[in-house]
Amino acid sequence: MRSTRILPALAALGVVALATGCAGSAPSGEGDGPVEITYWLWQDDATDPTWTELADEFNGAQDDVKVVLETIPLDQYQNQLVSSAMNGTGPDAARSKDWWLGQFAPQGAIADLTSYVNGWDASDDVVDSLWATGQLPGEDAVYMLPHQYTTLYLYYRTDYFEELGLEAPRTQQDLLDAAAALTGDGRYGIDVRGGAGGQDQWLAWMYAGGASVVDDSGEVVLDDAKGVAVNEDYLRIVTDLQAAPPGSITAAFADVKTNFVEGLTGMMIHHPGSLKELQGVFGDKLGVVPIPTADGKPGATLGSMSGNVILEGSDKKDAAWEWISWLSEEAQMEKISASPQGQLPVLESVIDTEAYSSDPQLAVAVDAIPTAKTWPALEGVAELAAKEWNPLIQQAFQGEISSQDVLTKMSDVLR
Repeated sequence: MRSTRILPALAALGVVALATGCAGSAPSGEGDGPVEITYWLWQDDATDPTWTELADEFNGAQDDVKVVLETIPLDQYQNQLVSSAMNGTGPDAARSKDWWLGQFAPQGAIADLTSYVNGWDASDDVVDSLWATGQLPGEDAVYMLPHQYTTLYLYYRTDYFEELGLEAPRTQQDLLDAAAALTGDGRYGIDVRGGAGGQDQWLAWMYAGGASVVDDSGEVVLDDAKGVAVNEDYLRIVTDLQAAPPGSITAAFADVKTNFVEGLTGMMIHHPGSLKELQGVFGDKLGVVPIPTADGKPGATLGSMSGNVILEGSDKKDAAWEWISWLSEEAQMEKISASPQGQLPVLESVIDTEAYSSDPQLAVAVDAIPTAKTWPALEGVAELAAKEWNPLIQQAFQGEISSQDVLTKMSDVLR
């Protein structure tokens, strides 16, 4: 791996090099047995055996490649992957989030998978719009193979809305009006989630309102007139309507979910990862609709992809591709998507099964897949999401900076 040139700007993260196996070492057992590859991943549920079962199935089904899993906690994962890329150590293939690509692909740390994708029989089964989650803005090369996806939508309390004679919000003005009407007597409209992870809820609102982070050429346009107007409406939930509960401007997801479950708020933006739990809590008092748009017509929301990459420094790229492409075939896709690790499948053949079409509330998330947009794969996204977004949006909620100023500051980070 080109350790002297890749990712120099990321040294500021202060990560420590890992004493892991070198991805560029010679294939173990060459000519004598299967090529052994190392694959890094995180698990949302450490007790779930699905990944181990998949690796065992893959290793038992053929004699050419043996995959060895190395599980790393998600809160450490990105830094460790950065460290391995900087120091020429680490895995042959790895799980990745879409918005990390801007840290890796431009520096030559991960392999261009385009030629593999073009020769892959299952490529036509992938939802066409999802290929963009593995590309850099304005480029055609594919650096990440799509695997598990999710989209954000709006949960709301149908009983609260019926009590006030409100319809489910279709436009963002509908949502603002509903938030104001719901607020009072110890109840609030919706959390704005200005703490950890809140940038995703916010960006879902921005995309639904018609704002963009980058244009078709990859230029940052977050702070254009449309973005400023859509962001101003989001800020109004706090600045004008006082329709978010105390602490909302610093709240993380655990607080947001607790507020919704306990009845303190009437609406919540999240993805279908909360659906089964909330259906169990509320039954028919739970409603699910797309994120309201500017004009009430179908629009975009935020999508988030967890896919798979191959490190450029690996000399076992063909073997690594055998593993990651096998994971994205139909039977394996069905298994992981239905597991506690699962999100939404990326294959049309799996999306069309009864499991993803029989629940109308889950179907809201599935139907959003073709038009959902992700964080663009810009190097500055990591800094914005991990460091700058929270204090900037909190200042805006407190009226210390304007909608224009906050978006310009965010755009400067991305640029």
